[in-house]
Amino acid sequence: MQDSGPTPTTPTDRRRWARRHLQPGGWIAVLVPVAVTAALILWAPMPVRAVRDITFDSYQRLSPRPYDPTLPVRIVDIDDESLARLGQWPWPRARLAAIVDRLRAAGAAAVAFDILLSEPERTNGPDGDERLAEAVASAPVIMSLSLTNAPGEMPLAPKAGFATAGDDPLKFVPRFSGVIPSLPLFTEPAAGLGALNWVPDRDLVVRRVPTLMALGDALVPGLASEALRVAQGASTILVRASNASGETAFGRPTGIAAVRIGEVTIATEADGALRIHYAGTRDERRLPAWRLLDGSADTAALSGAIVLVGASAAALADVRATPLEAAVPGVDIHAEFLEHVLSDARLMRPDYAPGVEVAGLLALSALAVALALRVRPLVSAPAFLGLAAAVGAASWLAFSRAAMLIDPIWPLAGTAASFASAIAIALRRTEAERRWIRQAFARYLSPEVVAVLSREPGRLALGGETRPITVLFADIRGFTSRAEWLDARDVVAFLNTVHTPLTDEVMRHGGTIDKFLGDGLMAFWNAPLDVPDHVAKALAAALAMQAAIGRLAPALAQEGLPPLAVGIGIHTGPACVGNLGSLHRFDYSAVGDTVNAAARIEQASKIYGEPILASGAVVAAAPAFGFLLVDEVRLRGRGEATRLYTLVCGPDQRDAGFDDFRRQHDCAIEAAIGRRPSARELLDEVSRNSRGADRAPLYAFHRARLAENESVSKG
Repeated sequence: MQDSGPTPTTPTDRRRWARRHLQPGGWIAVLVPVAVTAALILWAPMPVRAVRDITFDSYQRLSPRPYDPTLPVRIVDIDDESLARLGQWPWPRARLAAIVDRLRAAGAAAVAFDILLSEPERTNGPDGDERLAEAVASAPVIMSLSLTNAPGEMPLAPKAGFATAGDDPLKFVPRFSGVIPSLPLFTEPAAGLGALNWVPDRDLVVRRVPTLMALGDALVPGLASEALRVAQGASTILVRASNASGETAFGRPTGIAAVRIGEVTIATEADGALRIHYAGTRDERRLPAWRLLDGSADTAALSGAIVLVGASAAALADVRATPLEAAVPGVDIHAEFLEHVLSDARLMRPDYAPGVEVAGLLALSALAVALALRVRPLVSAPAFLGLAAAVGAASWLAFSRAAMLIDPIWPLAGTAASFASAIAIALRRTEAERRWIRQAFARYLSPEVVAVLSREPGRLALGGETRPITVLFADIRGFTSRAEWLDARDVVAFLNTVHTPLTDEVMRHGGTIDKFLGDGLMAFWNAPLDVPDHVAKALAAALAMQAAIGRLAPALAQEGLPPLAVGIGIHTGPACVGNLGSLHRFDYSAVGDTVNAAARIEQASKIYGEPILASGAVVAAAPAFGFLLVDEVRLRGRGEATRLYTLVCGPDQRDAGFDDFRRQHDCAIEAAIGRRPSARELLDEVSRNSRGADRAPLYAFHRARLAENESVSKG
């Protein structure tokens, strides 16, 4: 068999051979998705962030933060019923003052207005504004302001002081250039000033709330942050940024690490925002404004609490989207911020998360590609799905156990793309291997065996291995004399006529054609595939081959050719099988003592006139077949004597009469082999048995040998 390049004699060689038939673009298709996905993870463009946010939102919906009603955070809610009972918005400032008075009387630690009071009251004149200003001055009230990007100046300094450690936080927080404040009449006596601003994502979902913002060169706390400061009576907010003592940044300005307000430390993301683990809208945290004002509300929970005054009424349209809900009153988000902080909840996307995701992408891709290239798709595909499930579970555990947000989607997307490319390569490589197997074995294996090997190339061990096999040699008797009176073309036609049915029977019985030897052939069983009953299959093939030769007799007679006989020799034992030859030409073949013995046994069949001879090892391995003892000889190249048997019939043709005859026959042959005095008489007796007629040449051989031995003894 010809092959270009080195012979693929092992599975590794076959893979190399297959790779030569694959385009380099296939490997690029494996690496490009990994490289592109890694870049997307590190760069994080909007589509990547959008998919990531959807994943993290789903985690929150699956496991929202448990709501704790004992947390000191409440909302005085200007709801639809309050508007129905007390009148449409805007309410008189005196009514807002009454709310402040009642909250102060209830012992609220801080009262934060999620309402921007930037214009004077129009209905009741200045008296209402002054009434509210007096109430603000008498209570720990935080007034709100709204930062804008319109040019403007801060009308007054923030109430909170700031201390910083590390890099300037102004480099990192959201920046604004203008402000819409509440009236100075309210802000001057207020205990605190806080910004109402959100920094929603592009899909307008509020996932993170800024603790601090910048107006020009001044830091401004968010409304909830300022309420937390006022409630604790703290004067200063401490901001820890990169390169502060204890913060690892290696000299690079990487962002804000934490914001400390009083006794509460808030771990933030780099821009100073807090990612909230939402509990969802809860009636338990709300107190309708009308009930507070008419005195029917239980105000015990307000003592020591941070109270947010805001609106849920549909007419006021102060709604935002969160990971849990599509429409949430803005005041609830401030409450969620405070509850998150006071409950010591944590939900962080660490700075190192992209690095973890890229490392996971590389490891997963390497594992997935190895699976695709080394394991069949029917196995590797479920294994990949299991791997993906494990990655998803790891991401979920990071969220649920450690409150860390590690994205599984993009690493899995990149891995899936590289896995799909690797599967395509594996399929092409497998087809290349199958094509090679079909080309290499179709001429001396049955189509069924070739089909098995092409489906399961891993069952081939082509580099050479020692294994038990059964070897059969067949030879056309008297071929030389036939060839003398046939021209070359007729000789070839004659050989093809004889070899075709012999080859068909070998393949039909699961054998491998090793080679054609002019007027003979060699075949073996149990390689390259395991054949548990290889001895029996070889014997059945031998009987079928003789029957096939018998069916050729009429056709040969019509052509004027003499009767045809084929001698067969069979032996079983260990042999070396594999691709034998040079780097440029090889055959799948077998070598060793077992092969040599089978060839010698076939040659001996001519001496005894028996069509099929087998060794004692064959008889021991297939006792169900009908054998008769022929002789005990020392084959050339072997030290010990070998017993030879003739194969008479298969298990189905063996009857009680045959067993009786076999005992009589073997007794006579044993006597002849041992040169016992009774040998001649026993041979005569068995010759008279009707079943012994076919063995006449064998009995004549032993009589002649006995006579020769007797003459030698007398001489």
